[in-house]
Amino acid sequence: MRFSKVYKQIVLDNSFKNWKNLLDYYFQINKAHLLMLARTEILPRSLVVEIAQALADLENEKIDEKLPDGVEDLVFLIEQRLSQKIGIEKAGFLHTARSRNDIDATIFRMCVREKLLEVAGELIDLVERLSERAKQNLHTFLLMYTHGQPAQPSTLAHYLLSLAFDFLEVLEELVSAFRVVNLCPMGSAATTTTGFKIDRRIVSDYLGFFEPVENSYRAIVTSHWINMALNPLKVLASDLSRFAQDVLHKASCEVGILNFPDELVQISSIMPQKRNPVILEHLRIRSSVVFGSFNAVEVAFLNTPYQDVNENGDFVLFKFLDGAEVLKQALQLTKEIIEKMTVNEDRVREIALSTGSTATELADHLVREFQISFRQAHQIVSEYVKSGMRYDSLAENFEKLTGKRFTLSLSQVEEVLSVENFVRVRQVMGGPGEKCVEEMLHKLEKRVQIGEHEIGETKIFIAESLKKLQNDFVSLKETSSFPS
Repeated sequence: MRFSKVYKQIVLDNSFKNWKNLLDYYFQINKAHLLMLARTEILPRSLVVEIAQALADLENEKIDEKLPDGVEDLVFLIEQRLSQKIGIEKAGFLHTARSRNDIDATIFRMCVREKLLEVAGELIDLVERLSERAKQNLHTFLLMYTHGQPAQPSTLAHYLLSLAFDFLEVLEELVSAFRVVNLCPMGSAATTTTGFKIDRRIVSDYLGFFEPVENSYRAIVTSHWINMALNPLKVLASDLSRFAQDVLHKASCEVGILNFPDELVQISSIMPQKRNPVILEHLRIRSSVVFGSFNAVEVAFLNTPYQDVNENGDFVLFKFLDGAEVLKQALQLTKEIIEKMTVNEDRVREIALSTGSTATELADHLVREFQISFRQAHQIVSEYVKSGMRYDSLAENFEKLTGKRFTLSLSQVEEVLSVENFVRVRQVMGGPGEKCVEEMLHKLEKRVQIGEHEIGETKIFIAESLKKLQNDFVSLKETSSFPS
């Protein structure tokens, strides 16, 4: 069949470039499918061995640089090359009880699961680094902002653990999504399986899937498997962009509470004074691109029929794979930022005290010390801050509003308002106090270990399945025996 030149260049040739990157998966499927045909005795022993030997030879040969004229895709090209070795009357038997539909769907799940495991590995490393950096900075004071304004002092450990728990939840959702992704469509054929007595579990087991997709039509047409993987990845991209933007704010000259070493800073070609922490911008850019790539995949399925359609094809798949690669870069940049940014604690104290960021604790102290209502204390301290934090104004307003004598000395008020005291007294679960942070670290580490264990076990399971596939295929090819 000859195709339109335009169609071939735009669709078929570009698709072939993509498919060449998926060739290893295709050979794994060929081997698993052939072994299944052998074990179920759908094909005779002598034919299976001949096909296996030809497949092994073909796997070691270089694939065509361009799609030959008259050949539609990689599946037909491999079948053509196989036919050249053993004849079409034998090579054609390899396609017994399968379709390009279930082949494609299976390959796509195999490469998506691989990317998910790679992203999960980067994410585990990031959470562990956040945890380690938090341990090192239990007493490093940092100013928290709300609505872009100075709010309350805390610690770098408290701030980093907030991020760590966000990322941990993404990891846990990825683990959950992986259980949906790692199901095998093979054996579904075009949509309704086949009249041959195949065993779908044999192929699923060889390829490292947890089990076959339970409904053959769904195996071919569903977009759930990839969309459910997209959701946590999009959340992660959003989280990373928000982190980048927040750190850019805290590292600005106007705020200046976070610093970056020269190795993460670029200068201006004309302005000698400029120090630009552009690593943050590159993180933000990548986060946006990642979100766009994943969003494109998700949107591609809107208003498409619940059928086998090309939205389930390689063009959309490679948008996902590109997004996953950029996401890995973003995670690596984030680790570099976490490792190397430092806090200017003098600037933290300066802003905290000049803006009254510890004033909440003074109001709380008045409630505890003088048994007045918090609303009264809030009003007194509010007027105190408006006065420029004059001690005489505080005492006067207190006595006027409460009718009680103000007995705190200036030094006592200053101690209450200190950054150190503000953090020290906050010992409620989830707060920045040392004991609370240590409890959070313990919870975080336990949950990370659970996720890390599941990801590790899954990697081992897939690797061992594929190893058995290769060993059984070699045994089949070399001994002419059918592995049990």
